[in-house]
Amino acid sequence: MAHFIKKAAFISSITLVSRILGMIRDAVIAFIFGAGTVSDAFFIAFRPFDLIRKMMSDGILSISFIPFFAEQFAKNKKDQAAAMFLNALFFISIAGALLVGLGIYFAPFLIDLFAPGYSAGSYTYTLTCLLFRIMMPYLFIIFFVALSMSVLHARGNFHVPAATPVLLNLCIITAAVLFSNRVTPKIAVLAFGVTTGGIVQLAFQIPSLAKIGMFNFKAFVRVHPHVKKAFITLGPSMIGAAAFQINVLVAGLTASKLDPGSVSYLNYAERLVQFPLALVASPVATVLLPMLCARAGTRCLETEKHTGSVPEFNFFEDTPDVSRLFETGVRMVFFLIIPATAGIIALNRPIILFLFGRGAFDLTAVAQTGQCLVFLVLGLWAAAGTRLFVAFHYALSNTRQPFMAGVVSIGCNVLLCRFLAPGMGVTGLSLSVSLSAVAGFILLAASGPLAIRGRAVLVCACRAVFMSVIMFLLVRWIWGFWSDCSRIIQAAGLVISISAGACCYLLGARLTANPEMAMLTRIFFKQK
Repeated sequence: MAHFIKKAAFISSITLVSRILGMIRDAVIAFIFGAGTVSDAFFIAFRPFDLIRKMMSDGILSISFIPFFAEQFAKNKKDQAAAMFLNALFFISIAGALLVGLGIYFAPFLIDLFAPGYSAGSYTYTLTCLLFRIMMPYLFIIFFVALSMSVLHARGNFHVPAATPVLLNLCIITAAVLFSNRVTPKIAVLAFGVTTGGIVQLAFQIPSLAKIGMFNFKAFVRVHPHVKKAFITLGPSMIGAAAFQINVLVAGLTASKLDPGSVSYLNYAERLVQFPLALVASPVATVLLPMLCARAGTRCLETEKHTGSVPEFNFFEDTPDVSRLFETGVRMVFFLIIPATAGIIALNRPIILFLFGRGAFDLTAVAQTGQCLVFLVLGLWAAAGTRLFVAFHYALSNTRQPFMAGVVSIGCNVLLCRFLAPGMGVTGLSLSVSLSAVAGFILLAASGPLAIRGRAVLVCACRAVFMSVIMFLLVRWIWGFWSDCSRIIQAAGLVISISAGACCYLLGARLTANPEMAMLTRIFFKQK
């Protein structure tokens, strides 16, 4: 079990670098372009690509392909794995080239769908079409990178796929800082940075694929049965695993009908929510999926009845039990994601002011983004839990329940966006995304196998909530001493407040003999 957590922690450390660069990227964009019609045009054009990229980086393609790749590698059939990879690449290349051509040609029609609030012929509409066309080649690259990620994850290589977002962020930052004054329109430099970053990501993964023999063209077949099965399950997998991202996209489309800047407010808030989600839930789910696939094939879930008390569970036992492995992941994610939610709510405005509140990003943008962030982060725990439950169900070859939960979540979001947007504006859209995430999670968790001890997970979540409330009050009290100071002093106060909150939470977990805290302590201090 410690081996599982160590892998997740390693991926999280690489993801942390990527997310820090992502925050720097957004801060640079906010400084240069602010929050207005020009930035809205970029975020609208980039949203579909960002949605697909997030779905793929979160393992949507991996969910369909990893069980088959893992099976071939387990049987030491590298030729069959190479045949699968090349066949999938063949279809992705054809489909990608076709989609890129159609996307460039039908860009105006697609912008009508992505930004229904933009009138045809307006400057914002024309600019959005231009940016969308510049970024279209990135679509093909996303699919290739996701396919290679599936192969590398099945092979146990997690560090190369985790590092690729770092390269994308570096390319966008470099383009914005060095070339923003050399391109007309100025915002187009970001679109060129996205496409260039995709090319660099692709080049970075090719050597790792070649090293494990994936470019053995003698093994190529035009149709591979496993690839066919994987593509058949891809559609339902996308609905089930990417409901949160799809809901954010729907909210962004609705925001285009609101006041200028609404799309940007929602985008910056969503970026901050993705930070803890990517650091905690995604690494755990990424490691869980191949491990669950391997163990589900050799051992079925135990259906056992428990007494009223929560049964003891040894975190340090390297058990092959699928349900216990999954339970460990859920408890660890809730242990970390709940205090992150409380901390973001307590310091939402100071965080946004520190990251984005300069240059063209004025105080109005800070206030609006802060309100969006509070409502959006309320569903963070549900989005994180959904990510794990989806991986669990797919590891057991169950695509129906995640698909149904995704449909329910998306349907709720569409209805709530229509109901809440007129009265609450963009903050209503944020609340809609959170409530929809909760609805999807409840449905997915309620349909989970009985061998998962829901009471143990609930006790873990309640402990985390109790300690997070104490942390919240402490953080708000400490920040009160710094709120009226200068920007530099406020930045120092923000760091102190976050550090004090983290120490309070971890100390409380330590003093109460929290088993999740004990697990982290043994791993990071290398205790036996």
